[in-house]
Amino acid sequence: MIFRPLNSLTVGRLAVALWLTCLLGPGLSAQQSATNQTRPNIVIILADDLGWGDLSCYGQKKFSTPNLDRLASEGMRFTQAYAGSPSGAASRGTLFTGKHTGHARIRGNYGPDGHPVALRGEDATLTEVLKRAGYHTGVIGKWGLGGDGTSGMPEKKGVDQWLGLLELRHATNQFPAVVARHDPLQRLFNDPVLYPTTYYLPIFVNANGLQADHTQDLFTRGASNYFAKFSPAEFNKFRPLFLHLAFTLPNAGEEAGTNVPTKYLGSPARFASEKWPAAEQRKAAAIAHLDASVGQLLKQLDDPKFAEHTVILLTSDNAAQKDGLCDPAFFRSNGPFRGAKGDLTEGGLRVPLLVRWPKHIKPGTTNDQPVAHWDLLATVAELAGVKDAPATDGISLVPALLGQPQKAKREFLYWESHTPQFQQALRVADWKVFRAKPDAPLELFHLVRDPGETRNVAADYPAVVKHIETFLKSARTESNVWEVEKK
Repeated sequence: MIFRPLNSLTVGRLAVALWLTCLLGPGLSAQQSATNQTRPNIVIILADDLGWGDLSCYGQKKFSTPNLDRLASEGMRFTQAYAGSPSGAASRGTLFTGKHTGHARIRGNYGPDGHPVALRGEDATLTEVLKRAGYHTGVIGKWGLGGDGTSGMPEKKGVDQWLGLLELRHATNQFPAVVARHDPLQRLFNDPVLYPTTYYLPIFVNANGLQADHTQDLFTRGASNYFAKFSPAEFNKFRPLFLHLAFTLPNAGEEAGTNVPTKYLGSPARFASEKWPAAEQRKAAAIAHLDASVGQLLKQLDDPKFAEHTVILLTSDNAAQKDGLCDPAFFRSNGPFRGAKGDLTEGGLRVPLLVRWPKHIKPGTTNDQPVAHWDLLATVAELAGVKDAPATDGISLVPALLGQPQKAKREFLYWESHTPQFQQALRVADWKVFRAKPDAPLELFHLVRDPGETRNVAADYPAVVKHIETFLKSARTESNVWEVEKK
């Protein structure tokens, strides 16, 4: 089990404690393992709507993120990292499959029929790749790649242990009364009272609208238990672990709750001394909450014998949003870039990307090469020593992480969006084009001279536009789900 649920019944607490003791074994901890490990553990932490400029190490001035900044000071900070999509489900899909949204199964939060689109059986994922390579694979948090009963459920996509929220709509409540859970080890116990095998785990202290156990803390405890239980050790033949930890914060901050404890972000009390709008106080508190959770987990992973065998990547599903109660301009959450979540401009696509791997990545390094979420499958495959990884649209970032020349080259980065209508964006070198709707003329921007994309120079560089137009013709494949109606 990877999560100890808060239970108002004493017997429930005793049962869970007994269960964890049986599973963990005597004295097993992250700090006692990984001395004879040959392949690294891999941890991907995915924040929700965390903007490029929301971290101190990316220029945030109004509040600090000391624990997130540690990943930068002890590892590598990418300055030109891109989300796979300006929307959450599609972005998560590119991360897991290595396919950009011109080739991916999931190209938006919801399909044309208004329902989420699930991954198919044939859509290879990084968890399937790592599981075949001998990794123990876990996912905790927000999923969004397939709902109940679909082929995209985590346990059908190579995930050994799973705890979280299946669909995006489930993640709007930060104090859920129920979470989904897949734990095959439950079958070791045959008492349905003490060890329930139901797929949905009740969070009793959040029942009937109560707000006592926040998802941020729930998922952090789950991750801590996962590291303790599955960290490589002699008893499991030093089997490496993978964890995808998808938090639901900061989102756009939270709407004020009616009875939310002040230690949680639903109350602006944490930043009450600041003369900020209440919604911005809540957003800052949400980011501080996220930062504290990462700090808590880093303490567990900081033992040198474990840390040097563990690659930690932290990024965000997309940029900070503008359609909530918060305005990303208030904190310059999306940096100097135009736009926000949902846009194909830089402000909707640029995200933080921090990677720490002690004794392998030089501390405090900065990397300016353009990279994207769909690079992560190829990256983790190389880290895991996989030689037969599925073809993707990405390239491995391992050479960049190790300070070596990037041998693999790519022609372009591509995105498409289907909300509110079909739109495209493509980057080649320092040039980026944007098409607002089918058959609309291309807008052209030079990202070095004009990072805010304020001046369309298509008329000044027709040859560049023509060259990039050839890439757009081949960048996408037609989809029976994401059909494009040309006028």
